[in-house]
Amino acid sequence: MSITINGGVPDWFVDKFKDDVYQVCQQRESLLAGACAREPITAEATSFDMIGKVELQAKVGRNVETPKNSPNASRRWIFTDPWHTAFQFDMDDDLQMKLNQSGATVEAIRYGRNRKIDDIVIAAFDATVASGRRSNTSSITWASAGGDTAYTRTSGGRTIIHDCAVGNCSSADTGMTVEKIQLVKEYFMKNEVPADEPIFGLIAPEKGTDLWGQEEYVNADYNTDQPLATLTYLKRWGGINWIVSNKVVAGTANDIGLDTNVYKCWFWAKSGMVLGVADEMTVRMSDLPDQSYDQQVYVHINMGAMRHDEDKICVVECQ
Repeated sequence: MSITINGGVPDWFVDKFKDDVYQVCQQRESLLAGACAREPITAEATSFDMIGKVELQAKVGRNVETPKNSPNASRRWIFTDPWHTAFQFDMDDDLQMKLNQSGATVEAIRYGRNRKIDDIVIAAFDATVASGRRSNTSSITWASAGGDTAYTRTSGGRTIIHDCAVGNCSSADTGMTVEKIQLVKEYFMKNEVPADEPIFGLIAPEKGTDLWGQEEYVNADYNTDQPLATLTYLKRWGGINWIVSNKVVAGTANDIGLDTNVYKCWFWAKSGMVLGVADEMTVRMSDLPDQSYDQQVYVHINMGAMRHDEDKICVVECQ
């Protein structure tokens, strides 16, 4: 049975369409949404507190004075923004065809929503973070937190540069190599990221091709999967959950030396990034009387992302 707008769209069809959109988005979530600590947000600006390391002292003797410990505390703020779009259908369109669960409209909504969520998270990796008791008190930039400093074993930097010569790396290792991945793991271990916390890596398709050239990635002696047999990227390898996205592109003179075009591939522990969700998704359908009673499908989300802990985030430059 075809359903047209003539006479109004039945309530049951509107409800079914909304359910279909929600279901499709839940089944096939954005690439990065599940790689962040997800927090419900009820205000436009919401704070998250961090407590520094707590040190225990030796107890020497009986009835000694209780030690006083005042760990460092810091507060960061996350802001959400609304994003929306709408589709319009003529009253003579067959909505059963246009709006079915496997149809182009539902898929377009899913892709659009998921791409926007990925954009929000990617922009937050090196964005300025509001901090302090109130959201306008102070701020933390990626650079001020050591983000634009080359990683060495003594520098405290957070960027593994494209021609690094640290550990097993040599200046010839300019792509995504096993040696750079070793440094990523070293970075997180030095910063005491719990071994059981998931680590994610966001790379460009071109850097996924680099991995196919690494013996440890393709050789069955090192892993049980055979990515070259099917030319697929491994979702988990080397203790890292790999996310391949065409949103990672080479910049122009964008390395920390500002003289080389590089891909910036981000690596992070899940709790290092926060995705704040004020509105997962709202879908509405309504008539437009001034446009021949066309049917409008309206989609709205409200989200924001924040870098929560620089010790749990690093970036790898690749040519």
